[in-house]
Amino acid sequence: MDISHVTDQSSSMSRQPLYEVFLSFSGADMRRGFADFLYTMLTDVGISVFRDEEELERSEETFPQPIQVIEQCKISIPIISKEYASSQSCLLELEQMVECMDNKSRIIIPIFYYIDPSDVRNCSGPSERALDEHEKQNCIPPLHRIGELEGHHLHEKSEVSPGEVVRQIVCQVEQMLKKQDLVVPKQLVGVDSHVQGIMAKLKVDYRNGQAVKIGDSSVTVLGIFGIPGVGKTVLAKYVYNQLYHLFDACSFLGEIQAEIDHHDILSVQNNLISDLDKGNATKFDSSEKALLHIRKNFCTVKVLVLLDDVTNHEQLSALVGKLDWLDPGSRVILTSQTQDVLININVAEIFVLEPMKQDEALKLFRRHAFGTDSPHEEYNKLSTDIVAATGRLPLALEVAGSSLFLVKSKKAWRETLTALEVAPHKRVRAALEKSYNNLDERAQQIFLDIAYFFNGMDKRIAHYMWDVDNYSPSTSIQALHARCFVEIGEDEELLMHEILKKFGQEIVKNENRDEPFKRSWLCDHKEALHVLKIRKGTAYVEALGLEFGDGYEENVSLVCNKFDGLQNLRFLKLDKANIQGNFRNRFRSLRWLDWQGCPKIFKDRLNLNLQNLVILDLSGSQVHVDWSGWKLLAKGMKVKVLNLTGCVQLTATPTFPPSMELERLILEGCSNLAVIHPSVSNLEKLVSLNMKGCSLLRELPDLGPMSDLKELVIDGTSISRLNVQEGSMKILKFLSARNCKNLTEVSDSIRYLESLKHLSLDGSKINTLPESIGSLEELKTLSLRLSDLPDGIGGLRSLQFLDLSYTAIKKLPTSVEDLKAMEVLRMRGTFIQELPETILNREKPVEIDISLCQELEAEIHFDIERLSSFAIMNER
Repeated sequence: MDISHVTDQSSSMSRQPLYEVFLSFSGADMRRGFADFLYTMLTDVGISVFRDEEELERSEETFPQPIQVIEQCKISIPIISKEYASSQSCLLELEQMVECMDNKSRIIIPIFYYIDPSDVRNCSGPSERALDEHEKQNCIPPLHRIGELEGHHLHEKSEVSPGEVVRQIVCQVEQMLKKQDLVVPKQLVGVDSHVQGIMAKLKVDYRNGQAVKIGDSSVTVLGIFGIPGVGKTVLAKYVYNQLYHLFDACSFLGEIQAEIDHHDILSVQNNLISDLDKGNATKFDSSEKALLHIRKNFCTVKVLVLLDDVTNHEQLSALVGKLDWLDPGSRVILTSQTQDVLININVAEIFVLEPMKQDEALKLFRRHAFGTDSPHEEYNKLSTDIVAATGRLPLALEVAGSSLFLVKSKKAWRETLTALEVAPHKRVRAALEKSYNNLDERAQQIFLDIAYFFNGMDKRIAHYMWDVDNYSPSTSIQALHARCFVEIGEDEELLMHEILKKFGQEIVKNENRDEPFKRSWLCDHKEALHVLKIRKGTAYVEALGLEFGDGYEENVSLVCNKFDGLQNLRFLKLDKANIQGNFRNRFRSLRWLDWQGCPKIFKDRLNLNLQNLVILDLSGSQVHVDWSGWKLLAKGMKVKVLNLTGCVQLTATPTFPPSMELERLILEGCSNLAVIHPSVSNLEKLVSLNMKGCSLLRELPDLGPMSDLKELVIDGTSISRLNVQEGSMKILKFLSARNCKNLTEVSDSIRYLESLKHLSLDGSKINTLPESIGSLEELKTLSLRLSDLPDGIGGLRSLQFLDLSYTAIKKLPTSVEDLKAMEVLRMRGTFIQELPETILNREKPVEIDISLCQELEAEIHFDIERLSSFAIMNER
């Protein structure tokens, strides 16, 4: 077989240029005018465009025929003018475009240039006259198809200028060819919900997975935050790819801090200006000149800027200046390890990216480990366990899955699981270290404290220890929260992601991997017990924890000399441990003694030096009213927190010494406690008193002397009447009396609680409240179960949350219209029969829950325009 012809043709084609867009038009005027302008604008942004240079001499060997190029190009742009149909070559090209659209999924973007699309579709008007010279049978179908396509229409009455049409086309082509798309992983999972949330914050009309229009608003800055490895940069790039076609100019600046470290901020500024000026800007020699250029040149240009890894607010200011320098339609997206970069920016929006959901994390891991979404049955359990060990962080899932790709050894999988359960992968650790190293020493110390023990702990309690040690807890916690290293729960508890806990514990282990007694935290039970037994305690150790648990050997007793060398111990956990001896000054640095489950009776003499102790936790212990250990309180005059949660053998509180500085007394779950010793009045500095679940307690103690009391919790007690002494509890902010089954009355004296912000009376037998409830002008949340509301409730001008769910209430007083600050009204499962017109016509949006209200009239009459006053209206 002679293949020379094929080889020559193939060789010729290989030398031909590759094109992305085919431009089809007719007429010399079009060539020199609109078509040339469009061609120039497309090529200026790097798009390879073919136009038939028929007036130029060329060789077919180096320039392909138009029909061949149409097959090659992803996009064809026919400029349908009045003369277009008179060109035989244009009609042939059009026929080929339609064929490629049908058979090869090619794209056609028609431009109807001063001709009506319906004339093209129906071959009428200019199109019909132009076709007189040709056979209509072959030409009509392609024209009909083109006329049906959505394209761009230029005409005499068009409000859009030809230049704007060209700009729109260039943006459209760029997006279709993904010319400016940033590289994102192919294995993306679960981004859709995040993208929708971000688009809403950016005021972008986002429909069917497409960004359609930028809303009218001032410049919006969106910060994407989250712990390292959670996928902030990938998500930001994905959003950028969805958005950039809507803007006049755009710029992505990656790893800004690294660029500044290698060069300076001016280098980043020059890169930004070059992007926004589309490569035409000269380099500036000073940051001030660069900012002046930004202020002068981009105030009327709608720009999209993505800044990756912004470290501080100064960097943001150096790159975008003051936000009013930019066009109102501009958007700035940034990723950062700290939310502090958005300080003092009024128009800033925050999006915190959380670790993936379990099912999404498992899918992402499978894609990396198996190259498919399909589960491998024999590896199901191992896959699930590994995903859990990664903390569902995308980076951790990627590196763990990739390391196991095509690995069929279950032993290797189990080894991977074991390693991840101990510490994060080295790539994840590197990302975490970068953020951790930017913390000051005090914040780092608090981070390690939380990682080892205080996860889930009430931050208000932990503050006491950190305050004494000058760790600036408020500032440090804020810095940790800004970096997503710690979250604050609804009940003020400190919450840390599991992978961060492992990271923190690994930091301590690396202080000295071979000699545990030279680490700051010694909380592995076996290691700690071994160090004590061989008396190897050192000044390095600041925290030591023992957890004997149930069934430990009763004869294990630790005498005082076992603690020699631990002079810097500030935290000690003695879970169910038995200690004895005269400790003298061994615990002079101790701030927190956690002795949950301490002995009911000390077998031998015990003398502890607790003169600097601030927190004493005896939760779950067998202490009783005559317990010999109460003398510790007499020596611990600096104790701020006494926690007796779950001490079920306690029938009466101990005697509290005069001048004691206690601020928090926790008696929660002391189910047999019936008596509060009168000496409780000595606790003049008490801030919080928690007697939740003390079901035998029928009377409250004298709270008059407690002028600093801010929180009172009496849930589940047996008190029958809530009465307040005049002049007492003036700064009380939180009062909870939930599930007090014997509580039948709240006296008129409630008006004395002038600073009260939160009141909960759910589950009591109260039928109504006194009219004086309206005197609580600071009250923000109120939840109760009763059958009638007094008119006085209208005086609660600060009330934001009112919960009347599952009460016998049938009608709301007209005074509810005075609750101008109300945001949430819950009446779920009530006997309410109608909603007042004043509620249905609120100017401020209100979330109203009227689900399961069987007595409510079937039809609620209100104008559809009023629907905007509801955030949620749940009828059933």
